[in-house]
Amino acid sequence: MYNLLDLCSKAKALGYFGSYTREDYVEDLSDINVFAISSDKSLILELGSYGLSPLVISEESFKDLCLKGDPICYYILYDSKIVCGELPKVDFIFTDYTCERLEKSAKSYLKLSYDAYFRQDEVGSLVNSVRALRSLIQFKSCKDKKIIPISDKDVEKTCNELNLKYCDSLSDLLHLKKSKLPITLWSINKLYDIISSEIALDFPKPASE
Repeated sequence: MYNLLDLCSKAKALGYFGSYTREDYVEDLSDINVFAISSDKSLILELGSYGLSPLVISEESFKDLCLKGDPICYYILYDSKIVCGELPKVDFIFTDYTCERLEKSAKSYLKLSYDAYFRQDEVGSLVNSVRALRSLIQFKSCKDKKIIPISDKDVEKTCNELNLKYCDSLSDLLHLKKSKLPITLWSINKLYDIISSEIALDFPKPASE
């Protein structure tokens, strides 16, 4: 892991969150997400200079996210590895906003996948396709179980527990990610059909090549 200890004096808590803390991490594909509970915004540039994807947030704002039910709070509380300091004492509260954010993420990641595909960014297209379907399953789990599955294994397990019709598509996408194989427009359009069967999309499906 990166040496972030020099920055510890600037934050109440500093650590990694997301797939970098799990076996799901795929080098050259997955982002390395790092967070800092701090009011010092200079940390954004310093952490970004390491090639990381930083989230710098004040303690008060972090607590507000948790009370609001923002999934970001959930990920930091339950899917992080602390480098130094400790997280504020706060509980995550599931709200309607939690599920709404996950629903919005599924739409946004699908759009990003298309955008990446058409600019010939194979990595971005694949990664955002995986995130889109993951977010959809998390949304369904949020609505039905008040749980947000995080790891690939837990997302697959939840998909099967909810008897969703697209668990095979999830397995296919995860295989592409693990093998670092490109995704086709046909596969993204199939993902469009899956997501649009569950939630309304505000953009049309591109024609297959």
